[in-house]
Amino acid sequence: MALTGCGAGGTGGGRAPDGRVAFVDYAIPGERVLAEVTEEAPSYIEATTVEVREPSELRVEPRCQYFGRCGGCQLQHVAYGEQLRLKTGVVRDQLRRIGRFEDEAIDGVLREMIGMADPWAYRNHMRFTVRRDGDIGFMEHGSHRFLRIDHCEIALPAANRVLQDAQGRTMQTRALTVRVGEHSGELLVQPKLRWRPHRRGRTRSGQPHYHELLRGARYRVSSPAFFQVNSRQAERLIELVVARARAVQPRLVADAYSGVGTFAVALAQVVPDVVTIEYSAAAGDDAEVNLAPYDNVRRIVGTVEEQLPALDPQPDVVVVDPPRAGLDASVVDAIIDSRVRRLVYVSCDPATLARDLRRFADGGLTVGEVQPIDMFPHTQHIECISTLDRTSD
Repeated sequence: MALTGCGAGGTGGGRAPDGRVAFVDYAIPGERVLAEVTEEAPSYIEATTVEVREPSELRVEPRCQYFGRCGGCQLQHVAYGEQLRLKTGVVRDQLRRIGRFEDEAIDGVLREMIGMADPWAYRNHMRFTVRRDGDIGFMEHGSHRFLRIDHCEIALPAANRVLQDAQGRTMQTRALTVRVGEHSGELLVQPKLRWRPHRRGRTRSGQPHYHELLRGARYRVSSPAFFQVNSRQAERLIELVVARARAVQPRLVADAYSGVGTFAVALAQVVPDVVTIEYSAAAGDDAEVNLAPYDNVRRIVGTVEEQLPALDPQPDVVVVDPPRAGLDASVVDAIIDSRVRRLVYVSCDPATLARDLRRFADGGLTVGEVQPIDMFPHTQHIECISTLDRTSD
């Protein structure tokens, strides 16, 4: 079949011979491929590439020996510049189909994705599966089969050193988590491992937290707390969020879903007052440490759904960084009904972002910009920063 577009999961999109929409793994728009059907529905099929009969000039040799079997990366076969273009296209498609925005409106707000100078060896957080014999790896793409991994091309070198040190020697656990402070040099390895006596080079493990440095600020991050997996792009993300929040000269900024204080620490340095809202106990403990140097920050423990509507005084700017499911309707309504002048929306899912942007647009906020940033090179995942402003009181 011939591929004409790109699907949200990093797949090639086209039409099957019977006319149904087809989503094909490991294919690139413009190619003609032989594909094996893996799932069928009345209106679409899912398939995986078996043979590339007419390759795209943008097809490259994947760097990773496990690509195609490991499910961690979906786009290593695509030249990096084209990955950025395809991902921007996915955002455009979601804004059109789910957000119901017209092409002219999308053209006015959607920016090209910000990529990385070096899109390899960036991931600071790895979760591995451990077999009973001590082998470490992942589950194969689309199956429950175990795949031993001895080196991950997108993981930071320190994470790969832990993997090499622990490979075949961690029989007492079924999972291994490695978190790396790329700029601090610190490690967090969980759970605490019991090494064989007298073995050299064993990695320390069982740390309750580690630290990372972003734009000169030091963040403590506990094992269960969320933190951006790409430290280099996280610094760019913080810079963009702070610039957009600061542009309207706010007196008070609310950082909702604030986590360990990733944005709040930077905001506190440039705006008069910041209030954070976070439900996670682990993230809250870290935030208490990370925000301790700033006496212009007030922390609220609770859900955004309950706490944001009750804020008094109301903030001038709200920054939201919700989970993949996006914003609860009550949060959207609370922002629409408030006197908030600007919303800065950080999203890790273009589909739920498009849905929420439509809700805000219908409620009187204007979308000024949608800026994708590549936090996850070689994967299907897409991060966006959207800026919305109030057009009516």
